[in-house]
Amino acid sequence: MGVALAHVGWDDEHAAQLRTAQQAELRERYGDDDIGHEMTGESIVAMVVLREDDEPVACVALRDASDELGAGVAEVKRLYTVPGARGRGHSRRVMLELERLAHEQGWTRLVLETGVLQPEAIGLYLSLGYRSIPNYAEYVDEPSSRCFAKDLTASAARERPSAHGRRPLAVEGGRSLVIETVGWDDDTAVALRRAMWAWNTRTYPELVTDEPDHGFASDDARQRTGELVTWVARLDDEPVGCLTLRAPRDGYPDGSVELKKLYVTDQARGAGVARSLLATAHDEARARGFTIAVLGTGIRQPEAITLYLSDGYRPIRPFTNPARDFITLWFARPLH
Repeated sequence: MGVALAHVGWDDEHAAQLRTAQQAELRERYGDDDIGHEMTGESIVAMVVLREDDEPVACVALRDASDELGAGVAEVKRLYTVPGARGRGHSRRVMLELERLAHEQGWTRLVLETGVLQPEAIGLYLSLGYRSIPNYAEYVDEPSSRCFAKDLTASAARERPSAHGRRPLAVEGGRSLVIETVGWDDDTAVALRRAMWAWNTRTYPELVTDEPDHGFASDDARQRTGELVTWVARLDDEPVGCLTLRAPRDGYPDGSVELKKLYVTDQARGAGVARSLLATAHDEARARGFTIAVLGTGIRQPEAITLYLSDGYRPIRPFTNPARDFITLWFARPLH
């Protein structure tokens, strides 16, 4: 099978056909036109088309976004692979070629937008090193949008954690890690969840309410619904982490169980505590007959996203109501 990449203009006939097909698919998936469906080629600085055996099957474009988003910023647009050619790595190929062109042209940061009903696209972007950013420009008030960015500088590439690296489950340096089963109302578990809520409200100020503790008590009561098991992790006998397994609700994937309230204190991070808690929860879920673990995390938590990706989680469509939710990414992994 012959695969070739071509650099074409925005008005190229085959590029236009692919973009039209992409917009039709988005319209069918979301029930409405894409916010940017009327985009013209005025600010397009690169367009890549991939041909498979001389048939155009994938495309992507790069738009100059420096006026809106700052010097050196370009936006990835119109990534699309025809359904019959999916699963062969074509989207990754055109993205890598577009990044190469962007670097050659001197762009230092790429941004993009996709939707919560496109988990395959989210998974691709995360695997390429893109990380969540606040919704920008016309997507600011669109709860179904998720925006991502990637720095093209060499220093940023070296500092970015690998999505495929694994940390050992064993705690190094002779330290003792114990995972203890407790009740939801256990004082230590409550204290850890309170610390997690304090971190969340600093990171996501939109969650803050006028209630005491910025709404911790009311949120904690809601999160208890469906609790199956709660664990506390102790490192050298000091409580440093927690996690809860929660029963699925209406709309969750068949056979799924939900992980909630995974938290590790600052001083214990890097010791394998979170991964040990995940392993404990997965074992318990299997023992209870569940086949899929699901969870949600926030767009401003790249370390958590990296952990979940390295542990086998992949983006999925929302399993909770995404209306007015601007901050959640949804993930799942099989438990076999």
